[in-house]
Amino acid sequence: MSAKGTLLSERQIEVLLGISELSTKAHRNNLRLSQGPEASDYRDRAQEYKRTKVKLEAANEEARNLEAERESLERELSSYEFQLRTSRDRLDHSTGSDYKSLPALRAEIAALEGKVSQYTEEEIGVIDQLETVTKQRDALEVDLKRQLQEALAAKEALEQLRRDISVVDESLQAEMAGLKSQLDPEVAALLERVPTQLIDKVAHVLDQSCSGCRLRISSILLDQIKRFPSDAHYCEECGRLLLPNGPQAG
Repeated sequence: MSAKGTLLSERQIEVLLGISELSTKAHRNNLRLSQGPEASDYRDRAQEYKRTKVKLEAANEEARNLEAERESLERELSSYEFQLRTSRDRLDHSTGSDYKSLPALRAEIAALEGKVSQYTEEEIGVIDQLETVTKQRDALEVDLKRQLQEALAAKEALEQLRRDISVVDESLQAEMAGLKSQLDPEVAALLERVPTQLIDKVAHVLDQSCSGCRLRISSILLDQIKRFPSDAHYCEECGRLLLPNGPQAG
C-alpha cells in the first residue's frame, strides 16, 4: 500500500526515525515494569509468601485438630482411670463373702487396664504428632516473616523503578512532542494511518521484507517502492510506514 504524492524529505525521515526510536524506548521501559527482573523478583517472592502462608494455615488447622483429639483422648483416659481406681478399691475392700463376684471384678479391672493402656498410647501418639506439627508450624512462621520482608523489599524496589521510569518517560514524551512538532502536517497524517497497537511505527525494506514484522513484501509493493522511492509506502502485513531512502529494497 502506498501514499502516492506524499514525499518524504531526509529531514522528515530523520524526525520519523527519532520518534519511533523514542517510542520504542518508552515501550521497553514499560515492559520492564511488567516483565523485567524487578517485576519477576516481586512476583516470585509474593507467590512464595502466599504458598508458605497456605502451608502455615494448614499446619495451624492440623494442630487444632490434633489438640482437640488429644483433649478428647484425655477425657476418655481420665474416665477409664477413675473407673479403674474405683474397681481396684472394690477389689481391695472385698471380703470372703464376695468370692462369687471376684472373677467378674478382676475381669472388669483387666478390661479397664487395657482401655487405660490403649488410650495412654493413643494420647502419647497424638502428642508426638502435635509436637512435630508445632515444630513445622514454628519453622513456617519464621519463613513467613522472612518472606514477607523480602516481598516488601522487592515491592519497594519495583515501586522505585516505577518512579524512575516515570521520570524518564516524561522526558521521552516531551522529546517526542518536540519531534512531532517538526513534522509537516501531511507527514504527521501518515503516522495516524499506522495501527495504534504498533509501537515502532516505521520500518525499512530489508532483504525484500519489512524490517518491523520481518514478513516478505509482495512483488507488487516492491515494484512500487522501486518506481516511486521517495513516496511513503505501508507494509501490507503489519501496516508500518516503510521509509524511503533506507536500506536497499533488494
